[in-house]
Amino acid sequence: MNKKNLLIIFGTVISVVLLVIVFSQLDWQAFFNAIKTIDISKIFIAGIVVMLVIVLRSLRWNLVACMPLSNFKYFWQAANIGYLGNMIYPARAGEVLKIVAINHFSPLTLGRSVSSAVLDRILDMIVIGIFTMLILWIHGNRIDPNVGKGIMIIFGLAIVGLATLIAFADYLHKKVQALSVKGKLHKLQEIALHGIEGVQTFRHTNNLVVVLLITIIIFLLDYFWIWQVIIAFGWDLPFEAGLTVGVFLLLSISIPSAPGYVGVYQIACVLALGLYNIDQSLAVAYSIVLQLISFTIMGVQGMLVTIYCGFNLSQEHKAPISESCTTKE
Repeated sequence: MNKKNLLIIFGTVISVVLLVIVFSQLDWQAFFNAIKTIDISKIFIAGIVVMLVIVLRSLRWNLVACMPLSNFKYFWQAANIGYLGNMIYPARAGEVLKIVAINHFSPLTLGRSVSSAVLDRILDMIVIGIFTMLILWIHGNRIDPNVGKGIMIIFGLAIVGLATLIAFADYLHKKVQALSVKGKLHKLQEIALHGIEGVQTFRHTNNLVVVLLITIIIFLLDYFWIWQVIIAFGWDLPFEAGLTVGVFLLLSISIPSAPGYVGVYQIACVLALGLYNIDQSLAVAYSIVLQLISFTIMGVQGMLVTIYCGFNLSQEHKAPISESCTTKE
């Protein structure tokens, strides 16, 4: 049995255990009553904001890759394929799929595709760290301090990683070039050089302030739509409640689980809303609605892009891409 299958089994077991724990204590009458009282208009607003967040994430990736905005549609297509991949496969395999997709769709080399995606993720980690520390400050006396230490480590590593990549890009470029034999590069060296060149380009870009601003807006909008779903349930909670749920969700989906984050999504919402004295049965109902909104939008958009572009999720390296979805010769 290969590592991929073991990871799927391990993640599925964790999800099943978490679901058994959650649903064994559920008050089904309270659960269904909560579903019946949902304000659909707030759900609609939340869905629109989710689509806007995907657009902004695609735009940020476009800017991080230092590509002309005329390539925006390719980044949007690749991002949606990535989200769909994360829903279907375990271990956030969608992150790999979106790199493969952007490499197919746009003129980016594989190395530049990888480096831009890595820089994109590092920016997320930094901002996640900032908002997580804010949540720890708000709920510090009710959250295990060890969680705070772990977040501080991740936050620090993200900043150090980004600074190191930017500061030593020239040095790494020279070292990789020096490994060439008679001026010829192996395939991996070529990919590495292209990736480092992507970091060098980003370092000299004028988009850095814009990228950071977009990143903060993305997270605020994420917390806003999560808060809108809270309002849809009729709970009179402040915006910080949406922020708390959002941070708990981001931390929870980093652990192994079944495809679609089933189980960990529910536990994250139960723990986050428990800080605001929301009953577990109501929190589970909320988690399911929250998950359905994001998965419906990401799933539909991802499937439409996949079908339109002829992208094969299981054999993405070999899949032919239609001319309307690529600029490569």
